Amino acid sequence: MAGGLKDIRRRITSVKNTKKITYAMKLVSAAKLKRSQEAVTRSRDYTKALTKIVGELVGASDNLSHPLMEVRPIKKERVIVIGASRGLCGGYNANLNKKLRACSNAELVVLGKKPAEFLRRLKVPYKISYETLSDDPLTWPIQETLDEAVKDFIDGKIDKVSVLYTQFKSALSMTPVLEELLPVVSLESDSVSVSTPKFEPSVADVFQALVPRLVRAQMQQAAFDAKTSEYGARMTAMDAATKNAGDLIKKLTLTANKLRQTGITSELLDIIGGAEAIA
Repeated sequence: MAGGLKDIRRRITSVKNTKKITYAMKLVSAAKLKRSQEAVTRSRDYTKALTKIVGELVGASDNLSHPLMEVRPIKKERVIVIGASRGLCGGYNANLNKKLRACSNAELVVLGKKPAEFLRRLKVPYKISYETLSDDPLTWPIQETLDEAVKDFIDGKIDKVSVLYTQFKSALSMTPVLEELLPVVSLESDSVSVSTPKFEPSVADVFQALVPRLVRAQMQQAAFDAKTSEYGARMTAMDAATKNAGDLIKKLTLTANKLRQTGITSELLDIIGGAEAIA
């Protein structure tokens, strides 16, 4: 019994230490989530504004075109996967991997260690992976990855480019989505028309300059969403782990108290029995 009580006390100490770690990770993730939410909000506002401007330009002219808008039969598709480089974030990686499994026939470019590991376990080939990513999506190889995809699309080496990422809604709500980047389609114009300027640059020139910017903004938006979702998932997971550790400590403490009380009662009975025997 003494050995069992000692083991339980040792386990209580271990769980308390684990609880301190998960609580600290929860606080760190919460602080990072707050900053990342602000960044994702600003990025969304920029992307929406840019989409609106490009849509209005489409409404200003009937014959605007761009190489990135060419729709052709899809013989080869490239999917840019944006995932996490670390675990301990609940179902974040597993949910993305479920969606990734359906993209195994496409040419894959992977950002994040976890989706790359998943593909290696499945023995699914990928074009390239970037597995060491910082906490700042602005430092990720987004531009290089997109530039190569744009070049290959214009050259006809690929016919479609999509990005797979986790779209952030809240710390408790995030959804893996597969979003088409190229060709650029569905540029609907608003009801407000834009008059064609009588000076340079023309609508066509502005349109040619803004379409690549729009694609880049969408790609960057996906990166911000993915990282914010990871922070939210990790904060939620660590919060749940901290609560579970607290519940386990209570149960172990109760068990230890019962064992201790049982030991004390047994010792008292031995003393009383010995005294009666002497009497």
